[in-house]
Amino acid sequence: MSRRILAAALLASLCLPLSAAAVEKSAPFALDQWIELKVTEGPVTLHRIRLASQGGLTKSKIMRPGNSEYLSDVQIQLEFSNEATDDWKAEIRFRWLDAEGKEIDGYNGGQQLDSESKFEQQTVTLSTLRYGLDKAKKVELEISLARD
Repeated sequence: MSRRILAAALLASLCLPLSAAAVEKSAPFALDQWIELKVTEGPVTLHRIRLASQGGLTKSKIMRPGNSEYLSDVQIQLEFSNEATDDWKAEIRFRWLDAEGKEIDGYNGGQQLDSESKFEQQTVTLSTLRYGLDKAKKVELEISLARD
């Protein structure tokens, strides 16, 4: 690679924004169904996100074996692409609400979006009450991005 191309690539990576716009979205609650995001900011694209049910031997069954009948493990799955040579971080707030708009459960935290990734998936596994999943009517989410 020539020095000129290398210098241009380095300059381009230095000109990337330190943070990108946030996305806020709400949707009807549905396990295992994708919510389209289609948000592109700089080198990062957030394609879609979902709350997926988890089966088999799960954290709930190991940590609370006598109460596992009341619990269910779910996984927040975020599909993204990061064309940059830098890692980015997504701060995610994902929550599900009842018919009255009261929060039942959710997740607040950060996830690493690895560099040079195409249609990768970041996942977070949570234990929650089955009752809450049965009563959930709506999801609300907020995601903000920043170069890591």
